[in-house]
Amino acid sequence: MFPQYASQSIFAIVLLIVTSVPVFAEASPKLKSYYSPIVRLEANKGYFLITTNSGIQWVQVEDSAKEHLKTLEVGDMIDVVVQLRPEPAPPLLKTWKLARSGSPCTVFNGQTCSTE
Repeated sequence: MFPQYASQSIFAIVLLIVTSVPVFAEASPKLKSYYSPIVRLEANKGYFLITTNSGIQWVQVEDSAKEHLKTLEVGDMIDVVVQLRPEPAPPLLKTWKLARSGSPCTVFNGQTCSTE
């Protein structure tokens, strides 16, 4: 009888250890896409304002995009992919494609511009 209880006890201990060990999963950044007109530009500060389903949203750009941001205009139609960040930080731009604009930077891949 003892071996039966021993095997059940060992199984219970192993089960407890396996289920209580924390799993360290790499948190992938959450990306979101928006298609909107540009409502406002703050190119020198590295921000632009767009509209979303839930209202208006500032989008922050990294230094590699600041110079290209200066070629955009209010009213340009932009399709952006942003990385959502914890509040109060605004989403961070990853890429953009311009549908209607006079800018020479119609496609921005996060580092460089092209015209398609």
